[in-house]
Amino acid sequence: MVKILIDQLSENIVETIHEPLLVLDSDLKVILANRSFIDSFKVTRKETLGSFVYDLGNGQWDIPRLRELLEKVLPEKNPFDNYEVEHNFAAIGRRIMLLNGRQIEQAAGKGQIILLAIEDITERRQLEMLLADSEKRYRRLFETANDGILLLEKNEGHIAQANPAVTSMLGYSTSEFFGKKLKDVGFPDHMGTIQALLQALEQNGIVHYNDTPIHKKTGEVLYSDIYMVDKADLVQCNIRDATRHRNLEAQLRQAQKMEAVGSLTGGIAHDFNNILNVIIGYGTMVKDRLDPGSPAMENMNEVLTAADRAAELIRKLLVFSRERIVEVKSVNINALIFDLQKMLVRIIKESIEFHLDLANRSLIVRADAGEIEHVLINLATNARDAMREGGRLTISTGLSEMDEESVAAYGYGKPDRYVRITVADTGTGMDAKTQKKIFDPFFTTKDVGKGTGLGLAVSYGIIKQHNGYINVYSEPGQGTVFNIFLPLSEETATGDEKADAAAPVMGGNETVLVAEDETSLRKLIKTVLESSGYCVILAEDGQDAVTKFMENRERINLVMLDMIMPKKSGKEVCEVVRKMDPRMKVLFASGYAMNNITKKEMTKDVFDFIHKPFRPKDLLIKVREILDRQGK
Repeated sequence: MVKILIDQLSENIVETIHEPLLVLDSDLKVILANRSFIDSFKVTRKETLGSFVYDLGNGQWDIPRLRELLEKVLPEKNPFDNYEVEHNFAAIGRRIMLLNGRQIEQAAGKGQIILLAIEDITERRQLEMLLADSEKRYRRLFETANDGILLLEKNEGHIAQANPAVTSMLGYSTSEFFGKKLKDVGFPDHMGTIQALLQALEQNGIVHYNDTPIHKKTGEVLYSDIYMVDKADLVQCNIRDATRHRNLEAQLRQAQKMEAVGSLTGGIAHDFNNILNVIIGYGTMVKDRLDPGSPAMENMNEVLTAADRAAELIRKLLVFSRERIVEVKSVNINALIFDLQKMLVRIIKESIEFHLDLANRSLIVRADAGEIEHVLINLATNARDAMREGGRLTISTGLSEMDEESVAAYGYGKPDRYVRITVADTGTGMDAKTQKKIFDPFFTTKDVGKGTGLGLAVSYGIIKQHNGYINVYSEPGQGTVFNIFLPLSEETATGDEKADAAAPVMGGNETVLVAEDETSLRKLIKTVLESSGYCVILAEDGQDAVTKFMENRERINLVMLDMIMPKKSGKEVCEVVRKMDPRMKVLFASGYAMNNITKKEMTKDVFDFIHKPFRPKDLLIKVREILDRQGK
């Protein structure tokens, strides 16, 4: 009776064990299988009990590793634990198991039994593999990240690990970081203790310190964005270099300042051109009535010469402000550079020698003179900044032939004849890495606040718009050479011929509507036109111009509009006029270009423009030219 109770107790214990369990006799036949085994391996108790262990599941348990355990290992080493077996079962798929075997002696004469406990570790092994893979990927990210990363232990905040990026960023080696606190490697004190940090992480999940100064090992300050994240046993501290971001912000602010200065300059230039127009206009009219060779004639010539110089200065200011009409015409590059040298000499320092080496032939290109001047001024300014201790700046010109071989060698361009402008300095020079970025917007080698990083990018754009090319050659300590290539034109440079100066000015009897808000200039234009026989109707602003046109549209032959006027701009007046009379001829006048006049409109046949300040003769020639075209 006691033995029966003990056997029942043993069976009950076996059934309550969570892991699958088999009891085998000395012939390796199953004498007991618990519920967990039956359920886990999808077998029945009937087919299991009494079966040879290798025959279980239609031979699915005929596993070489199991045979090895039962027949070789266990007889020699009893007990044996954690014997790993991997097998693909038809019913439940591939499983990884740990087998624990025991040989147990029964009562005398009863022989041995084998107790085989089976632990399924498939899911655990998968998790281990995933964890190992995750750790590998994290380690790869940790080692290759652009951000500096420090891992801090949570007790005292000591640095446990440092990635290569942070060693490069702050100048400390990995061993120098190990065991230190953040404040020991240049971090500011205001970041607080590790305990305060852990509280903040618990509340917010992440802690961000923006634009934080960190002192490198060299003492240099690095501004960075710091992100703290809780990583289980450690705190991860990411350090992102904010220097480039700060520089871009500073450059953007500088660019905005320059834009504001440019707008202010353009507005002043516009008003000043109106004043100059009156001085030049009336001065020219007075001069035409004076006797040649008289003292008064000489005095008036001085007045007009000074006015011309002022007009040229305003033109250069408009080049700086970028508020000007693009006037593509035939330009003699040699003459342009020769006339520009006075301004260039003022730009560079006295310690810098300035030399011109111009070709001994005319070099004509189709270009906007102001745009090319802007490029040369920018290159001269950069050269000056590269020669802080003095040096030599040379601008030379020549003619270059670009054939198929040259195009292949340079990697750009097309076969043609080009005017070459070379700007060479003896400054600090640049390495190859800098040269690759030199034309990128916002890239600058100058200190913060001393450059927008836009000068060469704008210059590059100007040359490309002229169907030209610009390249740079430099070596550290050997100076820099910029070469500009502009297509050669066979035309005669505008202004080279003097025939126009002697051409007679013809008047007429047509009616011209003049809209100009500057009273003295409006009066001058009226006087000039009426003196040549024209009938003039005056308007003092844009709305007045529309009203006057509606009242007199049948007899008006030409509308002359200032581009900037109160109430309605010149463009708005033109749109109203053209709706009423699409064939009406319009002449725009302004001291600078407006952004609301597009390049497409300026190239239309219907767009005529005269730049202030203009001489009376130039106005009369322009008016006659427009009126003599076919049409109304």
